[in-house]
Amino acid sequence: MEVFVAKHPIFDRQRAVRGYDVQFREGFETFYDSIVSDKAKIDFRMAVDFQEIAGHGRAHVLFPRELLLKNVPSLFPADGLTVGLPADLEADEAVRGVCADLRKAGFELAMEDVRAKHLSAPLLELVDIARVDTAEVPAAEQEALRAELVPRGVCLLAKHVDAPAAFDRAVEAGYWYFQGDFFRKPILGPGRELPTDQVNYLRVLEQVNRAELAYDDLEALIQRDVAMTYRLLRFINSAWYGLKHEVKSVRHALVLLGPTEVRVWASLLVLRDIGQDKPKELFRRCLVRAKAAEQVAGEVGLANQAPECFLMGMFSFLDALTDMPMEKALASLPVSENIKSALLGKGGRLGIVFDTVVSYESGRWEELTNCAAALELDEEKVPAVFRSAEKWADAALAAI
Repeated sequence: MEVFVAKHPIFDRQRAVRGYDVQFREGFETFYDSIVSDKAKIDFRMAVDFQEIAGHGRAHVLFPRELLLKNVPSLFPADGLTVGLPADLEADEAVRGVCADLRKAGFELAMEDVRAKHLSAPLLELVDIARVDTAEVPAAEQEALRAELVPRGVCLLAKHVDAPAAFDRAVEAGYWYFQGDFFRKPILGPGRELPTDQVNYLRVLEQVNRAELAYDDLEALIQRDVAMTYRLLRFINSAWYGLKHEVKSVRHALVLLGPTEVRVWASLLVLRDIGQDKPKELFRRCLVRAKAAEQVAGEVGLANQAPECFLMGMFSFLDALTDMPMEKALASLPVSENIKSALLGKGGRLGIVFDTVVSYESGRWEELTNCAAALELDEEKVPAVFRSAEKWADAALAAI
């Protein structure tokens, strides 16, 4: 059984990911009820591995009354799951008993969409986190929630933090956790240009994306930059490749990597260094998108354009990484018009591949269905593509 899930990162004050808000295609309750046999329900945790979904963090999942009364959260490890409670959940004796037992068992509890009217809710006495929609709740009401809940030891989570400035305001307002698109938005300013060292990285990209790899020119470019040389040698000598003998020269490393892997390495290095002051999750998203787009291309008869699809995914957050408008950022890059058109929303077949990846990532399920139909892609294959891409991305991050 394929599980369609969208993951939305939840950050702490240092902009590190502490977990993911997990949303199922048809809703968690519908998915659970679709497993009809008793044995399958007992083995339910094998079908949905929240620890795999959330990596080293916690999966935040909303549990409606019916699933709480069936004690479904207890099927999963307590240290990898945050149990979401609807704010309007009827707090009768049965529900209070289940929530108290979950709390004793070590589960973290979070109440969804808390407003001032919920401050007297009995379940609010049991929760660790109160999630507040900062786009809907007025500032004065948010302050009232903070004044009442923080002394109780309840951490506030700000939802819909969709701009970098909004993140800063939420930190000042006393929130501990943050969810929204702030991490993937550029901080635009007048006259923003890439620094000289980053321009050198783009020259490396220009070399590696030529039809014929010019090893002499590429070697000379890399050797101009001590840090780049060090990172290349560290990368090829990492566990990622598992070589028996240490590689000590740039030329040896380039030859061992070969054209395809050199392009991957150069792209990883460029984006990591350009966005070194950005949240790590942004870079991880680039890697996941790149690998997922590459694999989708292979599934729909575009294997010859898979390298382009990889680069398309890698550069899909270039505006956020460089704090420049996407069109201006792409103008500095030696990439094909196919890639530029896709990332600027101008369509094309690569554009549909890109939209397929983004629609799954964002949980826009109807859009995913439409994109899959346009590509003649079996959408049941997409969850496996993403699981594979995420594993690859985590391994790549560890290597670099």
